[in-house]
Amino acid sequence: MDTRSHTEGVAASRSPTVLTLKKGSLVVYQGCSARVLGVCSPSRIVISIVGTDKTVWVTAGELSGHAVTVDVASGQQKSCFRNPTDEELTRAQRWAKFLEESVQEGQLGVDQRNRIAKEMGVSTRTVLRHLDRYLFDQTPANQLPDKPGPARGSELFSPVKNALIEKAIEELYESEQRSSIRATTDRAGQLAAAAGISPPSYTAVRSRVRRRDRWRAERKRHGRVRGNALAGPAGNGIKVRESLALVQMDHAIVDVIVVDPESREEIGRPWITLAIDVATRCVVGFYLSFEAPSQTSVALALEHCCCPKDDWLREIGYEGEWLPFGLMKTIGWDNAKTFRATSLCTACKMAGIEPRFRQVRTPVHGCYIERYIGTYMGKVHLLKGTTFSNTKDREDYDSQKKAVMSLAELIKWTAHQINGVYHNTLHKGLGKTPLEAWNSAWTRSGQYELPPFPADRRAFLLSLLPGVYRPVTREGLHRFNLKYWDDALVPFIGDGKKYWVAHNPLDVSCVYFRLGDAYIDIPWRDRTRRPIALFELTMAKKALKREHNCASSEAEVFEHIKEMRRIEDVADSLTREQRRIKARRPRGGPAPLSKVSSDIDYTKASVASLNPMDSLR
Repeated sequence: MDTRSHTEGVAASRSPTVLTLKKGSLVVYQGCSARVLGVCSPSRIVISIVGTDKTVWVTAGELSGHAVTVDVASGQQKSCFRNPTDEELTRAQRWAKFLEESVQEGQLGVDQRNRIAKEMGVSTRTVLRHLDRYLFDQTPANQLPDKPGPARGSELFSPVKNALIEKAIEELYESEQRSSIRATTDRAGQLAAAAGISPPSYTAVRSRVRRRDRWRAERKRHGRVRGNALAGPAGNGIKVRESLALVQMDHAIVDVIVVDPESREEIGRPWITLAIDVATRCVVGFYLSFEAPSQTSVALALEHCCCPKDDWLREIGYEGEWLPFGLMKTIGWDNAKTFRATSLCTACKMAGIEPRFRQVRTPVHGCYIERYIGTYMGKVHLLKGTTFSNTKDREDYDSQKKAVMSLAELIKWTAHQINGVYHNTLHKGLGKTPLEAWNSAWTRSGQYELPPFPADRRAFLLSLLPGVYRPVTREGLHRFNLKYWDDALVPFIGDGKKYWVAHNPLDVSCVYFRLGDAYIDIPWRDRTRRPIALFELTMAKKALKREHNCASSEAEVFEHIKEMRRIEDVADSLTREQRRIKARRPRGGPAPLSKVSSDIDYTKASVASLNPMDSLR
């Protein structure tokens, strides 16, 4: 019998488990079907490309079997894999054994076919079909029966109906509207009705949606960033070998309601700025406040990260030590305005910190800080007064009534959660705890070494705060339409130069005059006034402008602020916004004006002793 036609038919419908290279074998070479013309050695095999007159000398390693199968009659792909039963596997082994014995004897004659048909209980036509399979692949697996019915994923619709379904998917499902499969099915039905053919079913549309490139579909539905996060590759992460070589920082609003420490009435949700060391996964510092993210919050967070925390721990009542701190080589930020301030970037570079901004709309570059913020929020969700991640998770939980924690208590809780729990919990990515990784990184020659940190903590913080260049006049320094004076400014009056003047927006009762590497505290010219925050000053100016429709004097502004504070302080019940404003004021405000005036010696110049951190504690 002529076995060539049978072999070609089977080659188009089966995938070989074992590749046997001999004359006449069908193989795949560089993605093309080919036939073996002769085998001289493993490195010298001549083949011909099917459908062409081209012959090529190749090696055995360049050839492979057909990876997919195609039914010759229908042109549909068929899947040959299925989990066989013990009975099916035993029968397949018998088929392979009978056919091997018969083929070795030579031509498979009529008597041999009848004998095998009798032994296996089938017709001679079935024997020929199994012979075709055996000539293509001699393993028993190729003798297993196919699953009945059309192959999974085969196309049973006409090309026209398939094209209509694909069009509906592209118009609705893979669009920014993110339409459902049901809506896509309805659209495909409309197109089919217009073409005069029967509409496809919901199941047919759903199966074709699932066959499409999921990554491409999610990018069309959700955009590049969200689509990559849902269906794109995870990537290999950022490779950092040394501790403090790269620290990532970001802001987030905390998912918990904070209350007033005195009245215990709810105020709102605070903001947190966190920084994590990529190499050891240690959180090197954080900053919590009601202020929205700004250059000031970044500066205070950096100061907390880079400097020892002993005094801060004692102030919040934390017993223990916080080892991770130090000047980082690179700080990783996103492209928010709070990180883009020129003075902030310049101060970082002067301190040896290189700012690194993420690629726009690529949050994966900040994966470590983003992941830890998620971990932190997961712990926050266990607190009373949590708002959870969204309204769906919150359900009927009344966050405002359940809130019990003040900002100071939340800061202390966060310190315990980070330094006490997280730093001592096994990290799967490291194979050890973050604190063990930190100690290992800074233990050299069997002895623990301290990382480098700013020599002058105050000057480091002031260099990071916002500021402007101002000349020194006979009235001192002008900032926010206010006057600041100190006798230390006398040598610089009218010298024609401009000097850097930094300020802390949380307390503008004093500005900081930079002279070389030092900063001089310059208070208000009228030192009897209470400290205020910059937002209070701005609110007062806006209120006066609405009332008088003109610029206001300095005295009117402070009188307005005084009256606003009096109203808020004596109110029986404060609104939520008023409580939030009160919480944002400079802490530990001065005593009544009479006491303040009696304590000040106007014959002496002020000294550079005011620490801007005092207003935060």
